[in-house]
Amino acid sequence: MLDWYVNEGKDNDVVLSTKACIVRNVKGYNFLPRLDDKECQSLIETVDGAIDKDIYMGGGAATMDKDTVIRLIRLQVLGREGSQMVNPQRKAFYYNDDSSLSIAVGSGEHITVRAQAAGHDISVYKKAEKEAMELESKLDIAYSDNYGFLTSNVRLAGTGLKILYTVALPAIAKTEGGIAALTQRVGQYEWTIYPFAERGELADSNVFIIASVNTLGVTEDEVLKRGEMLITDVIKAERACREEIVSSKKLQTQDIYGRSYGNLRYSSLISRSEAIEALGWLRLYHDYDDAGEIKCSWNTINKLTMDILWEPAAPTRKPQGSLTNSQNIRAQGIRTILKGAERNENN
Repeated sequence: MLDWYVNEGKDNDVVLSTKACIVRNVKGYNFLPRLDDKECQSLIETVDGAIDKDIYMGGGAATMDKDTVIRLIRLQVLGREGSQMVNPQRKAFYYNDDSSLSIAVGSGEHITVRAQAAGHDISVYKKAEKEAMELESKLDIAYSDNYGFLTSNVRLAGTGLKILYTVALPAIAKTEGGIAALTQRVGQYEWTIYPFAERGELADSNVFIIASVNTLGVTEDEVLKRGEMLITDVIKAERACREEIVSSKKLQTQDIYGRSYGNLRYSSLISRSEAIEALGWLRLYHDYDDAGEIKCSWNTINKLTMDILWEPAAPTRKPQGSLTNSQNIRAQGIRTILKGAERNENN
């Protein structure tokens, strides 16, 4: 089966992915910071017994080899830095065949159920909820009639639910005051927005995470309804800004679009920042390319964007020549994907 993020998602010109995370804790165990290694192993074994092995593969993090870890980072089961692999003997990760569904044990809370899909797809909530309810039927989950589901992180108490949209906003970011205005608008919905990366090569990626905040005193339906209204506003705003930029600077934008594609298609060395900047211009102008000379579908643009964003982090200390080598490998991968896309478009 194809990896989840290469599927064609709704509104994928703006929304890269939609994710639902639901956290739960098992009654009878302290919260993670207060569990010793023996208790943590007992927790892992308890949860492992409740997981359907006909659906999920994986297991103890300590048994995972380097290739598996890299693949799980690319598939966004693990974070970009792979920080969840610290103290691997205290953690376990399970995932289905395309990694659209995953269960983490010992990462933040006792259990984190995650469902993810390409594009704008709030059905991920129902998928995560179904799995969470399955685990709840087999495990004694910590719950309070007054506070809802109990968590070590007070920001997750109540529903234990977090919805996240990953969005690419090259036009709003290039519009004066655009991100500031959007941040204020997101706050009005009582959600939050933050850059995909605060520092490093992806600090100026113009990719952002829009996430729910409230979990206590609200219902899941209220969170979902508010999120859907918000993401609809964001999509409309980004498309309007693209229209404004292209209509006011048609030739300049068209020129940068062509140059950006050429940089991606023919470079032998390319940094992550160069690649993500070029992909941003492809995203901004793609729907206005009347000539149609550049053969690059939204699926191709999004796959490349996801591959660059979720490229496993390089070591802090890089051996001599490793930077050039990584840029060459990255460029080769991009060229291969674009060459294949051109071939498919011409057939």
